[in-house]
Amino acid sequence: MTAPQTEQATPLKSASKDVLFYVLNSSDPQSREVFLNKLLKKIWAEKRRCDVRFESEQDALRYDLTLWNAQPQSFIPHSVAKQVPASIQLYGEQIAKPSRDVLINLHPEFPSLFEQYQRTIEILDQSDYLIKMGRERWKAYKAKGIEATVHKIGF
Repeated sequence: MTAPQTEQATPLKSASKDVLFYVLNSSDPQSREVFLNKLLKKIWAEKRRCDVRFESEQDALRYDLTLWNAQPQSFIPHSVAKQVPASIQLYGEQIAKPSRDVLINLHPEFPSLFEQYQRTIEILDQSDYLIKMGRERWKAYKAKGIEATVHKIGF
């Protein structure tokens, strides 16, 4: 008589962290915002959850108004800091309850909570400050063993 066979649990693979840097060939904040809109539309169409981390709460609120003033066919359903349930959430510097799916970091400083997300996206333009701070974040990801992918847009 043989012992009953038991199913072996497959060990869970640790989710690899995906970090993308989009480097735009412009230096005006408006181009960065237009690119953000395109990314959010794609993320929303893919039915993913996304937290957008701005440098300040004022920046998040200003972008919220921009989204509300968009043409109806271009509207992206969203909320500011989980005021209402939505798959896209806009935050100032602090993210209270991470979605754990996609983080778009527009803050110049390294997002220490990036490890809670499957994908982190950094959007840089050609302004000296953003390039300098982007290089610092690149080094911080590398120090954590993350090989970020760079996409140059418009070069």
